[in-house]
Amino acid sequence: MNKIVQKTVDYMIIHFLKETQLSQKVIESETRRKYAYLEAWVSIIGNFLLAAIKVSFGLMLNSISLLADAAHTASDVMTSVVVLLGFKLSSSPADEKHPYGHGRIEFLATLLIAVMLIIVGVEFGKTSYDRLISNTPVKGSYAVAVVMIAGAIFKEWMSQFSIDLGTRINAPALIADAWHHRTDGIASVLVAAAIVASQYGYYKVDAVFGMGVSALIVYTGVSIARDSSSKLIGEAADQEIIEDIERLALSVPGVTGIHKIHVHDYGDRKMISLHIQVGNHLSLIKAHDISEQVERVIESKINSKALVHVEPLLDLEQS
Repeated sequence: MNKIVQKTVDYMIIHFLKETQLSQKVIESETRRKYAYLEAWVSIIGNFLLAAIKVSFGLMLNSISLLADAAHTASDVMTSVVVLLGFKLSSSPADEKHPYGHGRIEFLATLLIAVMLIIVGVEFGKTSYDRLISNTPVKGSYAVAVVMIAGAIFKEWMSQFSIDLGTRINAPALIADAWHHRTDGIASVLVAAAIVASQYGYYKVDAVFGMGVSALIVYTGVSIARDSSSKLIGEAADQEIIEDIERLALSVPGVTGIHKIHVHDYGDRKMISLHIQVGNHLSLIKAHDISEQVERVIESKINSKALVHVEPLLDLEQS
Protein backbone atom coordinates (compact mmCIF):
# COMPACT_ATOMS: atom_id res chain seq x y z
CA MET A 1 0.00 0.00 0.00
CA ASN A 2 2.93 2.35 0.65
CA LYS A 3 3.78 2.76 -3.04
CA ILE A 4 0.14 3.37 -3.92
CA VAL A 5 -0.11 6.01 -1.19
CA GLN A 6 3.09 7.71 -2.30
CA LYS A 7 1.92 7.88 -5.92
CA THR A 8 -1.44 9.26 -4.76
CA VAL A 9 0.27 11.91 -2.64
CA ASP A 10 2.52 12.91 -5.55
CA TYR A 11 -0.51 13.13 -7.86
CA MET A 12 -2.42 15.37 -5.45
CA ILE A 13 0.58 17.61 -4.85
CA ILE A 14 1.04 18.14 -8.58
CA HIS A 15 -2.62 18.54 -9.55
CA PHE A 16 -4.19 20.19 -6.49
CA LEU A 17 -1.30 22.15 -5.01
CA LYS A 18 0.28 22.93 -8.40
CA GLU A 19 3.72 22.02 -7.03
CA THR A 20 5.99 20.70 -9.77
CA GLN A 21 9.01 20.01 -7.56
CA LEU A 22 8.38 16.90 -5.47
CA SER A 23 10.52 16.45 -2.38
CA GLN A 24 10.70 14.04 0.55
CA LYS A 25 11.96 16.83 2.83
CA VAL A 26 10.06 20.13 2.59
CA ILE A 27 11.31 23.05 4.69
CA GLU A 28 9.80 26.14 3.01
CA SER A 29 7.01 27.49 5.26
CA GLU A 30 4.37 28.22 2.65
CA THR A 31 4.81 24.81 0.99
CA ARG A 32 4.59 23.08 4.39
CA ARG A 33 1.25 24.79 5.02
CA LYS A 34 -0.06 23.67 1.62
CA TYR A 35 0.84 20.06 2.41
CA ALA A 36 -0.83 20.30 5.82
CA TYR A 37 -3.99 21.80 4.34
CA LEU A 38 -4.14 18.98 1.77
CA GLU A 39 -3.94 16.35 4.52
CA ALA A 40 -6.55 18.13 6.61
CA TRP A 41 -9.13 18.53 3.83
CA VAL A 42 -8.76 14.94 2.61
CA SER A 43 -9.23 13.79 6.20
CA ILE A 44 -12.23 16.03 6.83
CA ILE A 45 -14.11 14.89 3.72
CA GLY A 46 -13.28 11.21 4.15
CA ASN A 47 -14.11 11.10 7.86
CA PHE A 48 -17.35 13.04 7.47
CA LEU A 49 -18.64 10.48 4.98
CA LEU A 50 -17.49 7.52 7.10
CA ALA A 51 -18.97 8.95 10.29
CA ALA A 52 -22.35 9.43 8.61
CA ILE A 53 -22.37 5.81 7.41
CA LYS A 54 -21.38 4.47 10.84
CA VAL A 55 -24.01 6.51 12.71
CA SER A 56 -26.72 5.26 10.37
CA PHE A 57 -25.76 1.61 10.84
CA GLY A 58 -25.12 2.07 14.57
CA LEU A 59 -28.64 3.38 15.17
CA MET A 60 -30.13 0.69 12.95
CA LEU A 61 -28.38 -2.12 14.85
CA ASN A 62 -28.41 -0.48 18.31
CA SER A 63 -24.64 -1.14 18.51
CA ILE A 64 -22.68 0.82 21.11
CA SER A 65 -19.33 -0.29 19.66
CA LEU A 66 -20.39 0.98 16.24
CA LEU A 67 -21.66 4.28 17.67
CA ALA A 68 -18.41 4.64 19.64
CA ASP A 69 -16.51 4.02 16.43
CA ALA A 70 -18.69 6.61 14.66
CA ALA A 71 -17.85 9.15 17.38
CA HIS A 72 -14.17 8.30 16.98
CA THR A 73 -14.43 8.95 13.25
CA ALA A 74 -16.36 12.18 13.84
CA SER A 75 -13.65 13.33 16.24
CA ASP A 76 -11.19 12.79 13.38
CA VAL A 77 -13.01 15.59 11.56
CA MET A 78 -12.44 17.88 14.52
CA THR A 79 -8.76 16.96 14.77
CA SER A 80 -8.32 17.76 11.10
CA VAL A 81 -9.95 21.15 11.71
CA VAL A 82 -7.43 21.63 14.52
CA VAL A 83 -4.64 20.85 12.04
CA LEU A 84 -5.99 23.50 9.68
CA LEU A 85 -6.26 26.13 12.41
CA GLY A 86 -2.92 25.15 13.92
CA PHE A 87 -0.99 25.64 10.69
CA LYS A 88 -2.94 28.81 9.92
CA LEU A 89 -2.12 30.39 13.29
CA SER A 90 1.46 29.11 13.33
CA SER A 91 2.09 31.02 10.10
CA SER A 92 1.54 34.34 11.89
CA PRO A 93 4.65 36.53 11.62
CA ALA A 94 7.02 37.12 14.50
CA ASP A 95 6.18 39.98 16.84
CA GLU A 96 7.65 41.70 19.89
CA LYS A 97 6.45 39.01 22.31
CA HIS A 98 7.24 36.12 19.96
CA PRO A 99 10.49 37.01 18.18
CA TYR A 100 10.83 33.51 16.72
CA GLY A 101 7.30 33.34 15.33
CA HIS A 102 4.32 31.21 16.33
CA GLY A 103 5.43 27.82 15.00
CA ARG A 104 4.94 26.05 18.33
CA ILE A 105 1.19 26.43 17.86
CA GLU A 106 1.62 23.24 15.78
CA PHE A 107 2.60 21.42 18.97
CA LEU A 108 -0.35 22.95 20.84
CA ALA A 109 -2.64 21.74 18.06
CA THR A 110 -1.21 18.25 18.45
CA LEU A 111 -1.79 18.38 22.22
CA LEU A 112 -5.38 19.50 21.66
CA ILE A 113 -5.94 16.56 19.32
CA ALA A 114 -4.66 14.23 22.05
CA VAL A 115 -6.97 15.72 24.69
CA MET A 116 -9.97 15.33 22.36
CA LEU A 117 -9.07 11.68 21.83
CA ILE A 118 -8.84 11.02 25.57
CA ILE A 119 -12.22 12.64 26.29
CA VAL A 120 -13.95 10.66 23.54
CA GLY A 121 -12.37 7.42 24.74
CA VAL A 122 -13.33 7.91 28.39
CA GLU A 123 -16.95 8.83 27.64
CA PHE A 124 -17.55 5.83 25.42
CA GLY A 125 -15.75 3.58 27.86
CA LYS A 126 -18.33 4.52 30.49
CA THR A 127 -21.22 3.93 28.09
CA SER A 128 -19.81 0.58 26.98
CA TYR A 129 -19.50 -0.56 30.62
CA ASP A 130 -23.12 0.31 31.28
CA ARG A 131 -24.16 -1.68 28.22
CA LEU A 132 -22.08 -4.64 29.40
CA ILE A 133 -23.88 -4.69 32.76
CA SER A 134 -27.35 -4.40 31.21
CA ASN A 135 -26.59 -6.87 28.33
CA THR A 136 -28.42 -4.61 25.85
CA PRO A 137 -29.54 -6.51 22.73
CA VAL A 138 -27.68 -5.71 19.49
CA LYS A 139 -28.72 -6.66 15.98
CA GLY A 140 -26.22 -8.57 13.87
CA SER A 141 -25.51 -7.98 10.20
CA TYR A 142 -22.93 -9.55 7.90
CA ALA A 143 -23.42 -6.76 5.36
CA VAL A 144 -22.60 -4.06 7.93
CA ALA A 145 -19.55 -6.07 9.07
CA VAL A 146 -18.26 -6.09 5.49
CA VAL A 147 -18.83 -2.33 5.25
CA MET A 148 -16.84 -1.84 8.47
CA ILE A 149 -13.92 -3.87 7.12
CA ALA A 150 -13.95 -1.77 3.95
CA GLY A 151 -13.98 1.34 6.13
CA ALA A 152 -10.98 0.02 8.09
CA ILE A 153 -9.01 -0.45 4.86
CA PHE A 154 -9.87 3.11 3.82
CA LYS A 155 -8.81 4.44 7.23
CA GLU A 156 -5.45 2.69 6.95
CA TRP A 157 -5.00 4.35 3.55
CA MET A 158 -5.78 7.72 5.17
CA SER A 159 -3.29 6.95 7.94
CA GLN A 160 -0.48 6.24 5.50
CA PHE A 161 -1.50 9.29 3.46
CA SER A 162 -1.13 11.50 6.56
CA ILE A 163 2.16 9.86 7.57
CA ASP A 164 3.60 10.41 4.09
CA LEU A 165 2.73 14.12 4.11
CA GLY A 166 3.69 14.54 7.77
CA THR A 167 7.08 12.95 7.17
CA ARG A 168 7.76 15.13 4.16
CA ILE A 169 7.18 18.34 6.14
CA ASN A 170 8.28 17.03 9.57
CA ALA A 171 4.89 17.85 11.13
CA PRO A 172 4.01 16.05 14.41
CA ALA A 173 0.37 17.21 14.11
CA LEU A 174 -0.05 15.28 10.85
CA ILE A 175 1.58 12.18 12.33
CA ALA A 176 -0.81 12.45 15.29
CA ASP A 177 -3.73 12.72 12.89
CA ALA A 178 -2.43 9.61 11.12
CA TRP A 179 -2.48 7.60 14.35
CA HIS A 180 -6.00 8.85 14.94
CA HIS A 181 -6.94 7.36 11.56
CA ARG A 182 -5.13 4.09 12.32
CA THR A 183 -6.82 3.55 15.70
CA ASP A 184 -10.15 4.23 14.04
CA GLY A 185 -9.37 1.55 11.45
CA ILE A 186 -8.43 -0.97 14.15
CA ALA A 187 -11.61 -0.08 16.01
CA SER A 188 -13.66 -0.74 12.88
CA VAL A 189 -12.24 -4.27 12.64
CA LEU A 190 -13.21 -4.91 16.27
CA VAL A 191 -16.67 -3.53 15.64
CA ALA A 192 -17.10 -5.80 12.63
CA ALA A 193 -16.28 -8.81 14.84
CA ALA A 194 -18.75 -7.60 17.49
CA ILE A 195 -21.52 -7.24 14.91
CA VAL A 196 -20.94 -10.78 13.64
CA ALA A 197 -21.00 -12.08 17.25
CA SER A 198 -24.31 -10.29 17.82
CA GLN A 199 -25.75 -12.21 14.89
CA TYR A 200 -25.48 -15.30 17.13
CA GLY A 201 -26.84 -13.64 20.26
CA TYR A 202 -23.53 -12.78 21.95
CA TYR A 203 -24.55 -9.20 22.74
CA LYS A 204 -21.93 -8.60 25.41
CA VAL A 205 -19.19 -8.91 22.81
CA ASP A 206 -20.37 -5.57 21.44
CA ALA A 207 -20.00 -3.90 24.85
CA VAL A 208 -16.63 -5.55 25.52
CA PHE A 209 -15.26 -4.49 22.15
CA GLY A 210 -16.73 -1.03 22.74
CA MET A 211 -14.59 -0.86 25.88
CA GLY A 212 -11.62 -2.13 23.89
CA VAL A 213 -12.11 0.61 21.30
CA SER A 214 -12.35 3.18 24.08
CA ALA A 215 -9.13 1.95 25.70
CA LEU A 216 -7.36 2.13 22.33
CA ILE A 217 -8.54 5.70 21.84
CA VAL A 218 -7.36 6.75 25.32
CA TYR A 219 -3.98 5.02 24.88
CA THR A 220 -3.41 6.79 21.57
CA GLY A 221 -4.40 10.13 23.08
CA VAL A 222 -2.04 9.75 26.04
CA SER A 223 0.86 8.75 23.75
CA ILE A 224 0.34 11.74 21.49
CA ALA A 225 -0.07 14.09 24.48
CA ARG A 226 3.22 12.86 25.95
CA ASP A 227 5.11 13.45 22.70
CA SER A 228 3.64 16.91 22.03
CA SER A 229 4.20 18.01 25.65
CA SER A 230 7.83 16.96 25.37
CA LYS A 231 8.28 19.18 22.33
CA LEU A 232 6.56 22.12 24.03
CA ILE A 233 8.83 21.76 27.06
CA GLY A 234 11.84 21.65 24.75
CA GLU A 235 13.32 18.24 23.98
CA ALA A 236 16.73 17.58 22.50
CA ALA A 237 17.03 17.66 18.72
CA ASP A 238 17.17 14.44 16.72
CA GLN A 239 20.64 13.11 16.01
CA GLU A 240 19.95 13.49 12.29
CA ILE A 241 19.63 17.28 12.45
CA ILE A 242 22.68 17.53 14.73
CA GLU A 243 24.69 15.61 12.14
CA ASP A 244 23.34 17.86 9.36
CA ILE A 245 24.44 20.96 11.27
CA GLU A 246 27.90 19.51 11.88
CA ARG A 247 28.29 18.56 8.22
CA LEU A 248 27.19 22.01 7.00
CA ALA A 249 29.43 23.88 9.41
CA LEU A 250 32.49 21.77 8.60
CA SER A 251 31.91 22.41 4.89
CA VAL A 252 32.96 26.04 5.42
CA PRO A 253 36.73 26.54 4.90
CA GLY A 254 38.49 27.50 8.12
CA VAL A 255 36.19 25.59 10.50
CA THR A 256 38.20 22.91 12.28
CA GLY A 257 35.78 21.85 15.00
CA ILE A 258 32.25 22.22 16.36
CA HIS A 259 30.63 21.84 19.76
CA LYS A 260 27.75 23.07 21.96
CA ILE A 261 25.07 22.66 19.30
CA HIS A 262 21.63 23.69 20.57
CA VAL A 263 18.42 23.50 18.52
CA HIS A 264 15.22 25.19 19.67
CA ASP A 265 12.25 23.89 17.70
CA TYR A 266 9.55 26.39 16.68
CA GLY A 267 7.59 24.11 14.36
CA ASP A 268 8.42 25.12 10.83
CA ARG A 269 11.40 27.16 11.98
CA LYS A 270 14.33 26.44 14.29
CA MET A 271 16.72 28.55 16.32
CA ILE A 272 20.21 27.03 16.12
CA SER A 273 23.23 28.06 18.14
CA LEU A 274 26.67 26.49 18.02
CA HIS A 275 30.33 27.13 18.74
CA ILE A 276 32.88 26.69 15.97
CA GLN A 277 36.61 26.21 16.35
CA VAL A 278 38.98 28.13 14.05
CA GLY A 279 42.71 28.56 13.91
CA ASN A 280 44.03 30.97 16.56
CA HIS A 281 46.25 32.65 13.98
CA LEU A 282 43.22 34.15 12.20
CA SER A 283 42.33 37.81 12.58
CA LEU A 284 39.09 38.80 14.30
CA ILE A 285 37.69 40.01 10.98
CA LYS A 286 38.48 36.70 9.24
CA ALA A 287 37.05 34.63 12.11
CA HIS A 288 33.89 36.73 12.09
CA ASP A 289 33.57 36.26 8.32
CA ILE A 290 33.81 32.49 8.75
CA SER A 291 31.09 32.53 11.41
CA GLU A 292 28.77 34.45 9.08
CA GLN A 293 29.45 31.94 6.29
CA VAL A 294 28.50 29.11 8.64
CA GLU A 295 25.28 30.91 9.57
CA ARG A 296 24.37 31.44 5.93
CA VAL A 297 25.05 27.86 4.85
CA ILE A 298 23.00 26.43 7.74
CA GLU A 299 20.09 28.81 7.12
CA SER A 300 20.13 27.98 3.40
CA LYS A 301 19.65 24.25 4.07
CA ILE A 302 17.62 24.26 7.28
CA ASN A 303 14.66 26.61 7.82
CA SER A 304 16.22 28.34 10.79
CA LYS A 305 17.97 31.30 12.34
CA ALA A 306 21.56 30.36 13.14
CA LEU A 307 23.81 32.01 15.70
CA VAL A 308 27.49 31.05 15.65
CA HIS A 309 30.03 31.74 18.39
CA VAL A 310 33.71 31.61 17.43
CA GLU A 311 36.39 30.13 19.66
CA PRO A 312 40.10 29.93 18.83
CA LEU A 313 41.76 26.56 18.71
CA LEU A 314 44.05 27.51 21.60
CA ASP A 315 41.13 27.98 24.03
CA LEU A 316 39.71 24.54 23.36
CA GLU A 317 43.10 22.84 23.65
CA GLN A 318 43.64 24.38 27.07
CA SER A 319 40.10 23.68 28.38
